[in-house]
Amino acid sequence: MGLIARGLEARGLPTLNMSVLWEATQDFKPPRTCFLDFPLGCPAGKPHQPDQQRAIIRAALELAPSFAEDNWQIKTLPFTWSSDGSRQWETEICNLYRGGGLDTLLAHREAHREQGDSLVGREKEFVIKCNC
Repeated sequence: MGLIARGLEARGLPTLNMSVLWEATQDFKPPRTCFLDFPLGCPAGKPHQPDQQRAIIRAALELAPSFAEDNWQIKTLPFTWSSDGSRQWETEICNLYRGGGLDTLLAHREAHREQGDSLVGREKEFVIKCNC
């Protein structure tokens, strides 16, 4: 995404990136990036937690004007994956990739059954309104 952002910026379209990979972001140097120390695939928060996702997106958008225009930057957002600040999620992600994800799937099956995996019919839950 960083290369796409640089291309868009070169054509005059401002961008704002969300990243969970600090090193990759440093390598590709997108113009403006908000970093979250979250697992891969979750650059806007935990699944099925729209309040947290909205808070993260709002925080990123509030930071956007503070980026320097002439230089790429990474700014860290003040959110943690676990409420107690633990990094247990790293072990879960490692196990997910090592074991093909079956243990994680089984552990979260009930939540997926209750909440569903699709946004179809739930689109209004994720609306962010502009106060322009």
